[in-house]
Amino acid sequence: MVSPDLLINESDQGIQTESVSPRTAATGEEAVLLRLEQATPEAEPAKSDSKPKGPATCGVCEAAASKYKCSRCYLPYCSVACNKAHQENHPPDPKPDPKPDPLPEPPSERPVQPADPINPFQALDNSEKLAWLFRKYTNLPQQLLDIHSATQPPPEDSSKQIPSSLMQGISGRSNWSHEKGISSGKAALRRARQLPGEAGEAIREYCALISLLLSDEEAKDSARAVLQQRLAQQDADMIRQLMEEEKGRR
Repeated sequence: MVSPDLLINESDQGIQTESVSPRTAATGEEAVLLRLEQATPEAEPAKSDSKPKGPATCGVCEAAASKYKCSRCYLPYCSVACNKAHQENHPPDPKPDPKPDPLPEPPSERPVQPADPINPFQALDNSEKLAWLFRKYTNLPQQLLDIHSATQPPPEDSSKQIPSSLMQGISGRSNWSHEKGISSGKAALRRARQLPGEAGEAIREYCALISLLLSDEEAKDSARAVLQQRLAQQDADMIRQLMEEEKGRR
């Protein structure tokens, strides 16, 4: 796989919330009752010579004696007609304060996975900067696949295949080697970085970002050691394959 590289920093944005008092306003009826209780003076003891008070006057027509009281504001009225006129002009009830929106839950932190010594590039797997780059350049994954394919053995042309009876003991890809594949991949990467426009810009930013993510010396040393071990293992496998093919020719 082609070694990665990139830049770009994204700023995190915080969400501020306003604290809301848990107390809510009293309902309209409670407010009116409280007001009436505060405004009504204590009744003085009636004198023996005082005359009994008659019914209150209608608060709407102010002529007839009242018989009823408004259930919302306790205004006395005398008839259905006065009540209807009062309701048409009645002020709206006070609206209770809206309940505060629940505070958003803090985002759960992603558990930090221990580093895998076998995979020094594990830091790239969950990199938000790398994911942001792939969203910015939607064709970048295909470009990287094309570069990687340059490191692989060329596909065999079925029209030019030699009969299997004549290929005994002969490798079908004798002209390809691991060194040639790496060299071809490097050349493909250089060409991709020099492309004009967005295609070349995507590869250059990718390479720069990977270099930044792996800039730590410890990560560099670990990556270098693992890559060398993998290359040595691949070379050993190729030598063993050549020896087996040589034995088959004898």
